[in-house]
Order: sequence, then structure tokens, then C-alpha cells
Amino acid sequence: MTSGSPAKLATDDFSALTKRIQQEVDSGNVTAAQYAIGYNGEVAAFQSFGDATDSTRFIIFSATKTLVAMTLLPHLADGTLELTTPVAHYIPEFGHHGKDGVTILQLLTMQGGFPQAPIPPSGWGSSAARRAQFTQWSLEWPAGTRTEYHPTTAHWVIAELIETLSGRGYVEAVDQRIFAPAGVPQLLGPETEQAHTVRSLGERPTDVASLAATFGRADLVPAVTIGPEGLLSLNDRRAQVAAIPGGGAIASAAHVASIYQQFIHNSGGALPDGWLADAVGTIRNGSINVSDNVPANRTIAGYVAGNDGFHLHRWMPAAPRAFGHHGAGGQLCWVDPDSGISFCFLNDTLHQDPRVEFRRAADLNGLVLDLLQ
Repeated sequence: MTSGSPAKLATDDFSALTKRIQQEVDSGNVTAAQYAIGYNGEVAAFQSFGDATDSTRFIIFSATKTLVAMTLLPHLADGTLELTTPVAHYIPEFGHHGKDGVTILQLLTMQGGFPQAPIPPSGWGSSAARRAQFTQWSLEWPAGTRTEYHPTTAHWVIAELIETLSGRGYVEAVDQRIFAPAGVPQLLGPETEQAHTVRSLGERPTDVASLAATFGRADLVPAVTIGPEGLLSLNDRRAQVAAIPGGGAIASAAHVASIYQQFIHNSGGALPDGWLADAVGTIRNGSINVSDNVPANRTIAGYVAGNDGFHLHRWMPAAPRAFGHHGAGGQLCWVDPDSGISFCFLNDTLHQDPRVEFRRAADLNGLVLDLLQ
């Protein structure tokens, strides 16, 4: 599924990468971490740091989003799901309070207009409960008029779409279409292993000038979309087994690197042929993301790095077609279809100074690309 002539790993010396991660542990920015590199359909490197062992599992937060959304690809391929069709066509309960015109594409690219719609734990556990919540949601702004990160709401609707179209629970569908073909265990829901405890560290700087110096301009500094209290609630095992589709997957870095290798190699044909062109190439949301004033560059597969100079703000490498989705705390998850390399970095710390994660991501992503020739 790669295009052109894939690059090759120029070296099996990962010491520069491991040294940079060890610096984060030694400085106290993280207390446990893992990285994995996938290449040629396999995991080429996997290492754990600090309190982590190779059996440690981390909450990957919003990196879950790509894994869940990709489960819809077979339905887009066979025409049972159309990007320009309103969500309410498939889930009638969604079409209340002005939401009847929200399309599938708007849902998938964070243009749906309901980023903070409430869905309490009582609405998570069944299709009927989710649909009952959908009937009560109202739009916060007209769909398609802006791009704003939907921390959890969009993917509860995506999960319901998966169940509606596949005829099975979304946890089972994600496992069969995404996890099992990559040879990894169930990473979402009751069968997952206990996750390593997440911690919060530091405070968000109030000096706008210092943040602007790192991010380029004051208006490029990312806004806080979900606070540490909400993220730390996933330390509760009850939340971990709830299979939250927008942020609840529990994995090792090797698991994620393997899944992203499966995305581009598609061994066994688990995904439809030709999906890459639509998921990464032509279907793209280029409107401005209101949280950081960066062109969103979102597709049905998550973020695409792009070649507009904003790849770092998307937590992506300098590889234009690389795609994936980062997670809170600086979890990095991506694959570059052109070189064939995938990368995952996971850690246990929600650092409240966004400069820490931004600089680390830039360094690690760059060091991974340096491995290529």
C-alpha cells in the first residue's frame, strides 16, 4: 500500500532516539515511556524506559480516534456509508435540535458542531443509551462552518455508526478489523490489561510571550480542550473497561506501531483496496482549527502532516503524507506511507507546560526520519 520506491532504514543504531527519550526520564518530565518503530510490516525496534517494562500498557488517549474511525473504511468502500449523507440517515435519533444536516464527513473531520455535547457514563454502555443522549444534543455552531476539536462526542457517534452498519458491537468490530489483522490483542474495552497510572505534572505557563517563542506566534499556542482532571479519570479501571472510542484504548508502543504497519501493508486484505488515496490524499479538511489557528488537515484517518510548514503543530513528522493521531500527554502515533516507517511514543505524564511535549515531539519525530535513507 506504499507508493513509489520505499526508503530503507539506513541504520539499526537507535541510540540517538533512545538517548533523547532517556533525557525525558532523567529530567523527570516522564517516569515511564516506550517507543516502537515499525518497518516492512514488522516492529523493527521496541524499548521501555523508567518505570515501564515491555509488558507495560499505556492509555493512548486521543490516539484511539484513528483506530476507531478506520473501522468505517469497509462501509465507505462498499457504499453502505456515504460521506455526503447526513448522520441522521443512519442514526435517526441524531437528527434533533438542528443536527439533521450534519454529514458523515463533517462528523469525521471535527466540523460537526457539537464538541462539548454531554454524554455521562450512564450513556456509554448501550446503543439505546447512546441514542437517547444524541436526541438531546444541540449544535453549538452550524456544522461545516468551523473546525473545533471534539474530545469525545464525535467518536461516540462513530461507534454507534459502526454498530449500526456492521451489526455487531463496536468493540468487536474494531478488534476484528483493526487489532486482530495486526496481530495485537484487544486494546479497547473489558478485555484490556490494566493501564500504567497517568500523572499530571507542572502548571500551564501564563507568560504568553514564552509560549509564542516556541509555537511561532501567540495564536498558534494550542488551547486546552480537556483538563487534566478529565484525563486522569481514565486511571479508574471502570473508565478503562468502558471502551471510550475517543480516547480509551490501552496499548504498548509496539502494538500501535504494528497497527500502523497493517494500515499500509494490509496483509490479508482486512481493509478495502485503494483506501489510502481517499483517507489520506483527497478527502481533507483544510479549514482553520479554532483551538490553535492551524489548518486542520484532517481526514477520515486523522491528521495528515502536509507540506505547509505546520506538521509540528499537528504532532507529525516532516513527511507530507504521514498520518495518524497524537494523544494527550504527548503520545505520538503515525505512519508515513511513502517511506513505510511507523512510529509510536507513549508515556505516563500529562505535562501542563505544552512546550515540553511540543519540543519532545519535534525531536523524536525528526530522529525517526533520520533513520531513513
